[in-house]
Amino acid sequence: MTEMAHESDRDAAVALVQAAFAVGEIVEADRDKRIEQLRMAQTLDEIRMVTHDIRSAAPEVDYPTLQEIQATKDRPPRSKAVILVPLAAVLVAAIALVGGLVALIQNSSDDDGSGVLGIGSEEADVLSEEGYQDLLAAVRDETGGSTAFSAVLYPTYAVVELPVDETSQREEYWYWDGEELTNNGTKSTSSFPRTDLAQIDPALVVELVEQVRTKVEEPTSWYAIVRAPDSDRAVVWAYASNEYNESEYVGARRDGTITYDSTEN
Repeated sequence: MTEMAHESDRDAAVALVQAAFAVGEIVEADRDKRIEQLRMAQTLDEIRMVTHDIRSAAPEVDYPTLQEIQATKDRPPRSKAVILVPLAAVLVAAIALVGGLVALIQNSSDDDGSGVLGIGSEEADVLSEEGYQDLLAAVRDETGGSTAFSAVLYPTYAVVELPVDETSQREEYWYWDGEELTNNGTKSTSSFPRTDLAQIDPALVVELVEQVRTKVEEPTSWYAIVRAPDSDRAVVWAYASNEYNESEYVGARRDGTITYDSTEN
């Protein structure tokens, strides 16, 4: 049974995103997009999807990880204070760190229609078959292969977690604006298995995004996640939401079989 998210859950997740931005784990535009999505999240599953790749942030703050949020679905009800960070504590840490950081990206272009200001070039179309192939080519040029721990694709940019070697779980975060793949300097240890981005049919990514957008009236935000198969063998997840806090998402296997549809659960 899907567990509904409360305001305290959303606040804690937003604080987590703010802390991750403060230490440079994510860029400003990515932070803004995630906060927008978290404010509209209706379930803990949606919160997990938005925060699944955030790991480091402020080291002195014990904020909730993806696994901790997931665990709330698998154990008897208990106070969320056990796993969720007090909003003030994380924000204080974030504010203290922000003062010493320089913004990674500053772009004042107009709204591109994806709900994010100043992301990538005006021509960028990452959530398309061609856009996916361009991202794949950029990853190959940079690493010599197509292996990643995950890739989160928005309409005009993507965030990719790439391994630093052939065997360990060590990773670095890369930002793709449709033209250039840039290392944002953040290093971490992934909790996800590796996956081959080249094994994913770009048409499936596009199809799932288009499908989930039809499940939400007048969607204003949408994105896709590509990662290693989960217990249901899902490898692509697509998410869409609108300005009324209505959101839906679907997951599918490599052959296109839908393994999860939020409208049916």
